[in-house]
Amino acid sequence: MSNPILIDSLEEVLESFDILVLDQFGVLHNGSICYATACEAMKMLHARGKEIFILSNSGKRADLNLKRIEKMGLPMETISRVITSGEALWQDVNESRIRVAGRIPKHLYPICGHPDDPTLWASGSNVQITDRIDPSCDAILLMGLPDNTGDKAYDATFQQALEFDLPLICSNPDKTSPRADRFVMSPGALADRYEEMGGEVIWYGKPHAPGFQAVMRYRPELAPSRFLVVGDSLEHDIAGGQNVGFKTTLVRGGIHTNDFANLAGNDQIKATLRSLAEQHRIPPPDFSLKILA
Repeated sequence: MSNPILIDSLEEVLESFDILVLDQFGVLHNGSICYATACEAMKMLHARGKEIFILSNSGKRADLNLKRIEKMGLPMETISRVITSGEALWQDVNESRIRVAGRIPKHLYPICGHPDDPTLWASGSNVQITDRIDPSCDAILLMGLPDNTGDKAYDATFQQALEFDLPLICSNPDKTSPRADRFVMSPGALADRYEEMGGEVIWYGKPHAPGFQAVMRYRPELAPSRFLVVGDSLEHDIAGGQNVGFKTTLVRGGIHTNDFANLAGNDQIKATLRSLAEQHRIPPPDFSLKILA
């Protein structure tokens, strides 16, 4: 098993990369405010001539995510592209890269967090959002969930979809999302439920390839090894980057914070990185740093 390289700043490894693919939550912000070190790191990357792509597991389009980033106060001038899993799906539908049952999905039944979300997502496309499941439906579009959704809340809907053998397209594979005082179920967990019931799920978002492929389409002349993924999730960011040949950096100050608490020295940090990677059945990340810097 390879030995991850511990670094204090991305500046130490920049010469090997052209594109930095940054995760958001746990890397750039905590859900409410951006990290000061992240802002400075983004400015440093920009000054060094590196392109920053932000890749997020969100079922919504990229422009909505960009507005959220701007409100948080991140340095917008440093960002080349924002790509969400919802944006990658929208592009694949409109450019005929995705097919279900041999055809491009055009009639979708949505499951979402807000009633307006599906219409906003479909804007500018030929997709029709339908309010019923019937033979004219191509797939279920699972892009979000209302808070406090239970794991069996959509069983009746799923049973109906299974009668027509409809696949489910999940544009946000996250299993849980943080709130101020708790965690709530996210779309990925509901998609798992559909699979358990016998349904087919088409996954968009990290660790699955379509989001990373959307990043590469903007710079097709570059080898995958010239892209560096920076994220705080071994399951999503690191595994996903490895799957497409990107190099990877784990930020230890995100969701794995507790795993690295009170470790004495670099040897213990490296041993923990290897152990966690083994638990996720992936190689360790190429690099690791405590926080984005």
